[in-house]
Amino acid sequence: MNIFFYTIIFIMGITFGSFYTLAVYRIPKGEDITHTHSYCPNCKHKLNVLDLIPVFSYIFLGGKCRYCKQKIRPRYLILEVISGIFFMLVAYLLELNIYNLHIASIINYAFIILFFTFFVLLIGIAKETKKMNKPVIIYGVIVLIMYIVYLYIIKK
Repeated sequence: MNIFFYTIIFIMGITFGSFYTLAVYRIPKGEDITHTHSYCPNCKHKLNVLDLIPVFSYIFLGGKCRYCKQKIRPRYLILEVISGIFFMLVAYLLELNIYNLHIASIINYAFIILFFTFFVLLIGIAKETKKMNKPVIIYGVIVLIMYIVYLYIIKK
């Protein structure tokens, strides 16, 4: 049963990893990250559902766009896999499993994932643009404030 649980956690991680790659690409360009359909950065063709399956689409398409056959940077695959492994590793280290889900453990897990999201976006965008992104820093500060409130007011 734990294998099923950790598989779900891994799938959740690679899905977030896919979102991270989208966000790192779009945030510096000022593009919408939630309502605009995914597209190939080279040919601008809208991607269909089969093109959007994290990790598997990259592998099955041979690391190329289905439409223009242009190579897709391997960082997409790498970040998705690292995110999946990170999500699983954190769940394992917090001893989360299907039989041991307590609200405090879930909240701690959620904050770790929110901080991971902050660091991935901050580092990814800085690597691409050589600049710090103000909205991402604000997101990190908000997560930090929420965590402090949780630790010192709510959890007390």
